Amino acid sequence: MSSRLARALSFAILLVALTATWATAVAPAGAAAAEKPTATDVGITDKEIRIAVIADVDTPLAPGAYKGAKDAVEAWGKYINTQGGLAGRQVAVDFYDSKLAGDETRNAIISACQKDFAVVGTGALFLNNVDDMVSCADAKGQKTGLPDFPVVTLWEAQQASPVSFPVTAPAKDFTDPSGETYKANAGRYRWYLKNIDKNLHGMFLVGADLAALKTATMPIWLGAQKVGVKSDGVFDAHGTDSQDKFLPVTSAIQSNQSNIVSTGINDTLQAYLLKEAQVQGVSSVKVWDCTNACYSKRFLDTAGAAANGEYLNLPFVPVEEAKYSPAVKAYVNAVGKENVDGNGEQAWAAALFFRDAVNAAVKQGGVNSLTRASLLAAAKGITKFDADGMIGTSDIPGKTPSPCFSLFQVKSGTFVRVFPKKPATFDCTANNVVTVKQSS
Repeated sequence: MSSRLARALSFAILLVALTATWATAVAPAGAAAAEKPTATDVGITDKEIRIAVIADVDTPLAPGAYKGAKDAVEAWGKYINTQGGLAGRQVAVDFYDSKLAGDETRNAIISACQKDFAVVGTGALFLNNVDDMVSCADAKGQKTGLPDFPVVTLWEAQQASPVSFPVTAPAKDFTDPSGETYKANAGRYRWYLKNIDKNLHGMFLVGADLAALKTATMPIWLGAQKVGVKSDGVFDAHGTDSQDKFLPVTSAIQSNQSNIVSTGINDTLQAYLLKEAQVQGVSSVKVWDCTNACYSKRFLDTAGAAANGEYLNLPFVPVEEAKYSPAVKAYVNAVGKENVDGNGEQAWAAALFFRDAVNAAVKQGGVNSLTRASLLAAAKGITKFDADGMIGTSDIPGKTPSPCFSLFQVKSGTFVRVFPKKPATFDCTANNVVTVKQSS
């Protein structure tokens, strides 16, 4: 065989192999492209898929509360369109401002039911009635429901909703008929006990503007106690509290010589707490602990130097590590550095779950099989989801808290990884999640 013929034959074999590999990789997309899209359900035409983002933004009580979620979903819509859209169609995003108000929230759901295919990145703290969502009729008049992929679910009605798939699982265990069983990720408290002080005791601050908020937040502290942290007391905090309102808390910390203060409050209130503690000369605390609510520029700006030393539990890869995570990099580039925050990252993750559910439905039946019913069915089958590495692996339809966490600390005004040491990773030890009891 001549060398020229041998080279030609080798090239032909390679081309066949590459073509087979490429065909296998893109078969679903190729099949979808071959099928001409048509209107299949509410919010779906031959050219677009309309989705809604419902979020508390314009509210004097907490200005811009979930603006990050709104910004993220709107930016994701534009981003996914640059990637070719979904199911052979472009994505259009409608924003409904729920304004921390029950009536506004319900009106938003009703409007989305009539206009949009699904709700993505929901950040509405007054979504306490899901009747309109669950009974939402599809294009054929069937009460299929309005698919909901939220960032936060404060009320049990939405947490238990058959059409809701929260990217952050609720703490309540709905399999327990007593209604008193909750799950909590206590991984960071185990780390504190092992690495900082084995005899931690201290205070917990809980948001108390709504009973549901307190109920949803208390499992954090119950989980801490389950693994060995002793409680010196629990204090309520309210959205309108000024810095001086935290004087009783700091006095109690000093009286008890508490060495840990953990909170489930928002970033602004946490900043006020730290500043008041600084003013009062609190010196016994070894661990100032906050949820991902404190992962914001607003927290750093408001707390100033008092923020240094604060620990944060992050269930997602922060933007500081975007170079290690293509998904986070895509989020930052799409939304703009000035608009990034924790709610935004989780809304982006919710949008990626929606994307995966759409793709799964299309893979099953083609681009014109996509309906609210097929989307809901597909979403129920995605039991291992990590948002392209943005979050720890989670069972979204199972609504069970993920065992994954990562720990960061504020140092010189920046968020610095503490544990695990490797960037863009999580500790997902199974026993991070503990079972606790909380009376109704």
